[in-house]
Amino acid sequence: MPDSDSQLRRLENGNIEITLILPWVDISKGISDQEKKAAGSAQVPGFRKGTAPKKLVEPLIDKSRLLNEAVRELLPQIYARTVAEHQLKPILYPHIHIDKGVQDQDWQFTALTCESPAVTLSFPLKFPPDIKDVSAKLELLRHNSSVKIPDMLVEEEANHRLSNLAENITRLGLTIDQYLQTKKLSPETLKSQLASQSRADLEVEFILQHIQKQQQLADRKATLDFLTGML
Repeated sequence: MPDSDSQLRRLENGNIEITLILPWVDISKGISDQEKKAAGSAQVPGFRKGTAPKKLVEPLIDKSRLLNEAVRELLPQIYARTVAEHQLKPILYPHIHIDKGVQDQDWQFTALTCESPAVTLSFPLKFPPDIKDVSAKLELLRHNSSVKIPDMLVEEEANHRLSNLAENITRLGLTIDQYLQTKKLSPETLKSQLASQSRADLEVEFILQHIQKQQQLADRKATLDFLTGML
């Protein structure tokens, strides 16, 4: 497979969008490879497994499945190579969708991923004497730091929280609609609240990771202890 013909864009929302081109010549070869595998495992009455003539095996093979299998094997390869070429460090599995897939033409996909956001502390690690609670210190850090959480990461976290909430509601014998009525929330408002909470909590977590690395601390607990003891 030749080098990938990819385009990378860093979006304003923190996501990374990669255009992946999968040459038809590679897809065609992949289909042939899949066809050989299928022929080798084909069961035809009167013949041992994998020994039937090609003309008897071909009608039994699902051509669309061969194509899907070929693309499914090739796409992760071209994505991984593109990530290496651009020296990316993704923190989420990519969301990939097909843009163009026509017989005998190169196929095009868009992969969406993100990296850990850069963190810039806007002031030295020093707190006013009246701020002693670590939660208050973290909130002060969050409001006085620069950290742009990718929208993709916020969405993943918000969906995870929504899934957990739905499970807890079910255990209580309620439906989502009943819960929303009790809280006087619309589905859109709930999603917005979860997204807002997720973004704020993720900002705190990346700030903690930044401080942990900066101060060469062992783990998250050590970082919180460090902040607790600071004035």
